[in-house]
Amino acid sequence: MAGNLWGADVEQLRTLAQQFGQVSDTLLQTSSHLTNQINSTPAWKGNDANQFRSNWNSSHRALIEQTVRALKDESKKLLDNANQQERASDAAPGSGGGPVGVFAGDPGWTGDSGGKGRPFQLGPDWLADSENSPFRGGWETYNLVKAFPNLRAGLFDLPVFIRKADSLGEFLFSKDFRNVAKAFQDSNPLSQYFNTSSELFDGRWDTALNLADGGRAAKIFDVGGKLLGGVGVGLDAIDVVNNFSDQKYGEAGYSFIKMGIGFASFAPPPVGTAAMVASGALALYDNVPAVKETVNAIGGSIADGAEAAWEGAGDTADKVGDFFGF
Repeated sequence: MAGNLWGADVEQLRTLAQQFGQVSDTLLQTSSHLTNQINSTPAWKGNDANQFRSNWNSSHRALIEQTVRALKDESKKLLDNANQQERASDAAPGSGGGPVGVFAGDPGWTGDSGGKGRPFQLGPDWLADSENSPFRGGWETYNLVKAFPNLRAGLFDLPVFIRKADSLGEFLFSKDFRNVAKAFQDSNPLSQYFNTSSELFDGRWDTALNLADGGRAAKIFDVGGKLLGGVGVGLDAIDVVNNFSDQKYGEAGYSFIKMGIGFASFAPPPVGTAAMVASGALALYDNVPAVKETVNAIGGSIADGAEAAWEGAGDTADKVGDFFGF
């Protein structure tokens, strides 16, 4: 197909919507299975067990159900958007019923192109336009949905790793310490639970479901998880190039940092764990206005005094807590 692709591929939108729906169904089934196991295992007794059961039934399960609803809502939005673009494409002269806005200047394009007037744009608009592309909007929603389980898992593990490490060099570079970190994750029940939840959202179902190493299903899920991570790194790389093209050097630098953190997320713990926490924090910053307002307010208020920044952060922290149901 010649020309520059604008808009979103309708079939890709529907595929993404289907994937969101499948993940939400699987997540709901997993939550039901875990609830049954947590509440009906007679061998797990004591104060820790009772406290965890209470937390699970009062808050953890509710957060999973909230995530399921968010995925289903986004799946419906993506399907609606695909149908709208398909109708617009069918109505456009000479469109031939294909994806909306497939050529530059096609009247079927239903959104503004972030690349108009750009000296050079890397990638078609449905990948490069981070503000108007439905695909990019769906991807950001996915990142926001998985931010909470990733943060919860990482923030549970990181303090333990930091206490066990004798130095920053050991934390970052020691192979022996990587084995220590992995052994902790494999032996601590809460770390196992939190990381299982995180891995389900990241597409690494081979580890989350404890599939046999080397099996066909394990290999498929392992590749799928790496592909999801690779998509994020690739989109950040596209943003680096296009922001430089637009002479938005600050945004290009921010995208470069996100790309580097995405690469680091592939590393084993503890480095991969730290990168996972950083990625989750950036997802909140990018997608939750209250978080962005707080961070920007703090950064802008340092020169004027810490007191005003602290007051703004305290007010907005309540909003973030309400958003996540804390």
